[in-house]
Amino acid sequence: MTVNPGLGLGPVMGVGMVAILFPVFVLAVFFGFIILLRYIRYKENMLMIQRGIAPDATQIPPGLNGRRPLTPAYRLRNGIITCCVGVALFFGLLTMGVGPWLLGGLIPFAYGIGELLTIVLLSPAKDRKPFDPDE
Repeated sequence: MTVNPGLGLGPVMGVGMVAILFPVFVLAVFFGFIILLRYIRYKENMLMIQRGIAPDATQIPPGLNGRRPLTPAYRLRNGIITCCVGVALFFGLLTMGVGPWLLGGLIPFAYGIGELLTIVLLSPAKDRKPFDPDE
């Protein structure tokens, strides 16, 4: 009775190939989807131009220039949300132990603190008014 030593390595090598090719496949699908969406938008814009319609006129609601003003209330809201997300990520990643991955929570936390300090330091004392969420 002869034993073929190559039979035992087949499934192990197959798992290794799947482990290598699966992330490549996921990235290819992701970037392919992005390229497909951009191509569809391009074709849509070309058809609109052929029919005499300005593509930008339909994508931006009337009266808006596509950008939101950076009011103090808006910056305060963004700073608080970013700080909270940073703290949550920090403590969530802390369960894996101390390491460089904690920067994933510390960086947004520091950015949120920077936003809050910008509001406090750049607004003059005489112009400070209570927070208005509708602003």
